[in-house]
Amino acid sequence: MSDSDRSRENAGSTPGTRGKGKDTRVFSEPAKNYPPMGAGYTGPNESRSASDLRLPPMGSDLPREDSAIINRLVIDDPSEDLERERARVADPGSAHLAQGAAPVAGLGLVGGEAAQDVAHGGQQRARQEHLRNSQPRREVKFGDYILGQTIGEGEFGKVKLGWKKEGGVQVAIKLIRREVLGNNPNRLPKIYREIAILRGLQHPNIVRLHEMVETERHIGIILEYASGGELFDFILNHRYLKDNAARRLFAQLISGVGYLHKRGIVHRDLKLENLLLDRNKNIIITDFGFANTFNPHDELGEEVEYGLAQKDFVQRYGLDQIQPDGHRRGDLMQTSCGSPCYAAPELVVSDSLYTGRKVDVWSCGVILVCPI
Repeated sequence: MSDSDRSRENAGSTPGTRGKGKDTRVFSEPAKNYPPMGAGYTGPNESRSASDLRLPPMGSDLPREDSAIINRLVIDDPSEDLERERARVADPGSAHLAQGAAPVAGLGLVGGEAAQDVAHGGQQRARQEHLRNSQPRREVKFGDYILGQTIGEGEFGKVKLGWKKEGGVQVAIKLIRREVLGNNPNRLPKIYREIAILRGLQHPNIVRLHEMVETERHIGIILEYASGGELFDFILNHRYLKDNAARRLFAQLISGVGYLHKRGIVHRDLKLENLLLDRNKNIIITDFGFANTFNPHDELGEEVEYGLAQKDFVQRYGLDQIQPDGHRRGDLMQTSCGSPCYAAPELVVSDSLYTGRKVDVWSCGVILVCPI
């Protein structure tokens, strides 16, 4: 695959990526026709200049004035997050910790003690310190939500804390500035693919998409809010996890990843920074910017998988060809993506095809050894 077939960009606006090095990743997956996003949805808009859209200057934090809503996709109400949180607490692993021995520092804390650990988190690092140190400011709205402080930042925009004026559950709002997307033909389809994948997912350990709102200036993705921050920061502050806590979190991770694979989805960017914690210290898998779909009913045999490193074998059997359904055979993919420290060897030493599910499993193995 030539350099002209590839375009490179950063992971974008994932909560908790500020302060870490940017990953250089490659995008070359074939375009797919995703299902309609709902009534009134028109897909990617034609590119318009900043002056036509009356956009704020580069680097502006938020729109200077209200912007009319062009498209809106509502999945469910954020109040359902309370039930999702209860479902995570009701997990047998969580219940075992709650009823077990004396609480220990870190993920041994559950329930009210865990919430207190987050609320008074003197050891929580920079990503949430701004919530305590922020200055009063004027109210800014996006759609039906009031925008609070920044809880994440990326190349394309910021992630803001949000809530409705009448109260209710807090949400995370990923605000993507249209002016930053420019005329790159790969960026908007990538965003719409992420939305199309998230809208069909409903698992207690996978972030829930509540709503998508488009204005002339921004694309807003309203997501479930994980108040416990990144697992990366938690381990950094507590040095390591006790075996029982690590087992519980890893079981939740595998439950979520297994759910994705059964539905024909691979994440391709599993890492500690993309595993968030709720206030009871349960896992929430997030950032589906590199996720892709495959046909889960088309299983590859061992002979095919062993021959993937041989280009003549791949060409002879047409494994690099796109099928009528928009996929390659099985879960075969070609785009090199993800973070190098978590990447499977076939992504690092070769530019040939790889099986997406095995790449996710490798990343899970790296995650397993990090906290212990």
